[in-house]
Amino acid sequence: MYPANHFCQDDHQQQLALIKEYPLATILLPRSESKLNDVCQIPLLLDSSQQLFIGHAAIYNPLSALNKQEVGLVFNSENCYLPPSYSNNKTLPSWLYARVEVTAEVNIVTSLSKQKQIMTLLTDHFEQHFNAPVQDNWQISQLSEKSLHGMFKQLAFIEFKPITWHGNFKLSQNKPDEIR
Repeated sequence: MYPANHFCQDDHQQQLALIKEYPLATILLPRSESKLNDVCQIPLLLDSSQQLFIGHAAIYNPLSALNKQEVGLVFNSENCYLPPSYSNNKTLPSWLYARVEVTAEVNIVTSLSKQKQIMTLLTDHFEQHFNAPVQDNWQISQLSEKSLHGMFKQLAFIEFKPITWHGNFKLSQNKPDEIR
């Protein structure tokens, strides 16, 4: 298994913390005509009440055609190069990173009420990161029904049910304290 076992991160709380901080998922989509994957990126939110990731993508995104299929979700933190000079030449050049990989089953949401719920959860969550007062945050309730239906026709609302989790945090934890 690579990366080496000492880089595996099995602490589920630390995995969740990385996903919360870096919610842009790289999604690996299976391709039938080759052994390669198609790739797309969308921000996902873990709905802890249901233990599902939720998100939406353009209706023409190949992801919207994968109902009940498995995909790979990859969440990456920041990463950086570690030069030998940084540790007084006591280590080889290296790259530091942390990532969480999740295998998940896709569920395309077709219920309008559930789509509204997902859009509300997503916008409430991501809008809170702006410095504007809460009352200035964009809310789905500001849209007319006609605008809402027009927007929703352009989107696929997706739930991702996690099946397996795996974390790799290569942060020089195998090095002596003086290097770390």
